[in-house]
Amino acid sequence: MIGLDIDGVLADFVSPFLRVLETETGCSPIDPQNYVDLYLSGHAGLSKEIVTECVMKVSNDPNFWEMLAPLPSAEQWRALNRLSCSQKLVFVTHRYEPATYDIGQVTCDWLRRHGVTQPVVYFTQSQKSEIIGKLKVELFVDDRHENCRDVAENTNAVVLMPHRSYNQSFHHPRVKRIQDLDELFAYLE
Repeated sequence: MIGLDIDGVLADFVSPFLRVLETETGCSPIDPQNYVDLYLSGHAGLSKEIVTECVMKVSNDPNFWEMLAPLPSAEQWRALNRLSCSQKLVFVTHRYEPATYDIGQVTCDWLRRHGVTQPVVYFTQSQKSEIIGKLKVELFVDDRHENCRDVAENTNAVVLMPHRSYNQSFHHPRVKRIQDLDELFAYLE
């Protein structure tokens, strides 16, 4: 069983989130390559509270999630669909489940639109290791170093982490850095 995070692995969350942050706060444009942590530590004029408000704004906007750009190539989406159809793939996300709309439906529709015909998505606000352990996921891919560390230290899953500007300084003996999803598929072979 393979578990994949969505935002930062399959969907470009950072670029549109930074645009929302700029619009909402009037802050100067932030280069996605300079995005090193969720709360943009060290960026003048931005506090954890302001960033949290923007996170809640996008969490409550289904259009934000519907419009995220896909990161995988068409061939990678086809390979993900094959895994999903053979019931060897689940998606595990920290996306917030608001009361105003069905984020599960929005997320599954987005995955279907990009080629995963039968997505199985799990939402959690807890540590991802809890669900990874329960589902007996053997290979997990996430871009957030906090999630990679959690799963590496609390499950037996092999953990792969796509290389991103915000996770460059993270190293862990049980987390293998990958450049893109082709390395996931090569690992499976």
